[in-house]
Amino acid sequence: MLPALLLAAGCSSGSSGSTDADGGKGGGRSAAQASADAGKAPLSVAQLSRALVTDHDVPGWVIEMTQTDDGTATTAPAGGFDPDDLGAQDDTSGSPVLVADKPECRPLADVSSSQPAIHRMASVGATFAEATPTAGAAPEEIDRMLIASHAPGDARKVMAAIKGALATCTAFEARDLNGTRTPFRVGKGPVVKVGDESVAYVMTDTADRKTGAALVTVVRTGDTVTSYLSTKTEGGAGQVPLEVARKEDRKLRAALAARK
Repeated sequence: MLPALLLAAGCSSGSSGSTDADGGKGGGRSAAQASADAGKAPLSVAQLSRALVTDHDVPGWVIEMTQTDDGTATTAPAGGFDPDDLGAQDDTSGSPVLVADKPECRPLADVSSSQPAIHRMASVGATFAEATPTAGAAPEEIDRMLIASHAPGDARKVMAAIKGALATCTAFEARDLNGTRTPFRVGKGPVVKVGDESVAYVMTDTADRKTGAALVTVVRTGDTVTSYLSTKTEGGAGQVPLEVARKEDRKLRAALAARK
């Protein structure tokens, strides 16, 4: 069963692992580079699409771009896994709008909501998993990513809001457009060194403790924010897809540097 976080989004309790990744393998941007980028237009859907990682960028992974650019969630394989049709595992039938019952928790619900408080200028998404050695075998983990571009300074605000929420939000319910309510709590995530800054935490649907957990990793690269939702196929939170995240960070840096 797929965690509710991948079908909706939410916030709950706990602490998080976060870091400014300057000096890490992802490499933070210098103040000079940030100054040079000031005033440049946010990346468009077309530019984000070209910057999205592909199978060729990260051999051993199967990556499928989603059909929409609004953050629709993925669904997990119900039976045998077909790496040639990973995109068929996506649920692109609607745009999830999530509302937290506590204002201080909204930044965490906004990670997967199509109408976040801090507006996204453009966004693209993908579903991905490690290729399996046996045809038709399900991967151990399914990952969902959403890359969003922001107006100058807004990506930093997104990260600050998430970190602030993790310091104060201990539990809440997320309500979708259909009125369905899902209770969440937040657990500690690993420290992640990628991008200009990053944060990771575990979200658990408390009504589905066995399988309703996902690792959420959020990475800022310049004026872009990439969120990763990782869950094990058999249930439970997955691991940070570092190989993919680091390659995505490098591709976004190249796209940002190429702006006029």
